[in-house]
Amino acid sequence: MTTLVSWVSYSDTGQRPELPKAIYIASDSRITWGSVDKRWDSGRKIFASALEPHIFGYCGDVVFPALFLSQLNSAIDEKLLFEKTTAFSDRQDMITHLAKEMFDNRYDAPCENFTILHASRSKAWPDTEFGIFRIDYKAGSNSWSSTKLNIPDKTSPLIFLGSGGASARDHVNVWNKSDVAGTSRAIYSGVCEAIASGKDLLSGGVPQVAALLTQKSPKQLGFFRDGRYFYNGFELPFGPALTSVKWFDSLFRQIDPATSLPLQGARRFAIP
Repeated sequence: MTTLVSWVSYSDTGQRPELPKAIYIASDSRITWGSVDKRWDSGRKIFASALEPHIFGYCGDVVFPALFLSQLNSAIDEKLLFEKTTAFSDRQDMITHLAKEMFDNRYDAPCENFTILHASRSKAWPDTEFGIFRIDYKAGSNSWSSTKLNIPDKTSPLIFLGSGGASARDHVNVWNKSDVAGTSRAIYSGVCEAIASGKDLLSGGVPQVAALLTQKSPKQLGFFRDGRYFYNGFELPFGPALTSVKWFDSLFRQIDPATSLPLQGARRFAIP
């Protein structure tokens, strides 16, 4: 069922502190078939366009969202869907329409509820403008909805979804009572802690996260734990190729893949 969380971050330093600096979508990596006894802990749940400012995540049913988002990202990267001037709301309408059309191509396939999160940037720095929507499919009524989420004016969670959403909210709330309250680090660490806690049996594996910043294409972040490197839930062998991605541990410390230690000059964090 998944732990799916999104949040927005701001910075008190630099120019235009009133504008958000990033939107994140994070999840666990566990896929289950009916029960926790039938599971795979390396399933991809977060998708980021390689070239355009779009990031996605899903919870609920696995098969349709995972396959659809893979196809959608490829079409976006090949610039087959949107003009540069296409408004964010129009992009969202097109994505929702495409999801419905693709879903209707199924034949005698199981129907389960699912939610897709879609974050995008319609304007780049210094006039950054982000937007985030949720697309919901309800199997019982065979109905669809697309809802725009409000973006607060400070670093905050935007939404907690999935079977592990409540656990993630509880852990983030604990972190937000510490001396790192109101930071992106507190939210990220709380999500990692919730997944590792095992409180939601349908969530597990390692965290995976994508960040949409004020400029350029989004970034999918690597996760480091106990000397091991994971990207979208997939464990990678140690080697020089790892330097092409930014790696973070559960405390949001950036890790140097050459040494498996916190990156020299990066901020040092500890559990508060």
